Parts: sequence; structure tokens; C-alpha cells
Amino acid sequence: VPEDEACASEDCKSLHLKSILAFCGKFMLCITFSAVFVYASEVFPTSVRTQAMGISSLSARVGGISAPLVVLLSTASPSLPMWIFGVISIIAGLFSFRLPETNNRDLADDI
Repeated sequence: VPEDEACASEDCKSLHLKSILAFCGKFMLCITFSAVFVYASEVFPTSVRTQAMGISSLSARVGGISAPLVVLLSTASPSLPMWIFGVISIIAGLFSFRLPETNNRDLADDI
């Protein structure tokens, strides 16, 4: 089949790998967004929970708005958006180790 011969090139394999990685990244992003939303509601004290969740939601929306703009940087370098998203994700993951454990603990009522 001629389509299979055209897909045997290195460019096509790279495209498949990028597609698979993008799909896995989107899947992990959906899981993370849900988990962060639940965790954030537990970690903030009751007296400031609503404001803190609002600021958290605002930050998420700003990230969602700026993500397509980062993709436009691919005109400067094709791998630059992947590096930016990867480095920011790694930094966020490292910061998550500083978060307090909430398992079997009472939620804070005030600051």
C-alpha cells in the first residue's frame, strides 16, 4: 500500500511519537486538573477557601489563555514550546512536594 511506504519515513515516525506524547500529556493534564481542584479545596482554611479557590481558578485560566501563545513560539524553534511546557511542569511537580499532607487530618478552619 503506498500510504504505508510514505509513513515509513523518519518524519512520519516522529509525527506519530509527537501525537502519542501529546495525547498522553493531555490525558495527564485532565487527571491533574481534577486532583488539584479536590486537593486545593482541602488544603485552604475554611475562612479563605472561597477566595483561594477563585485565585487558583484564575491562575488556571491565565495558563489556559497563554498556552496557545506559547505554541506560537514554534516559529522561532520547533522544540521551544515543548521545552517551556516541560520545564514548567517539572518545576510545578517539584513544588508539589512542599504541600502539606491532608490524609486523616482535620481541615483548618482559620489561618
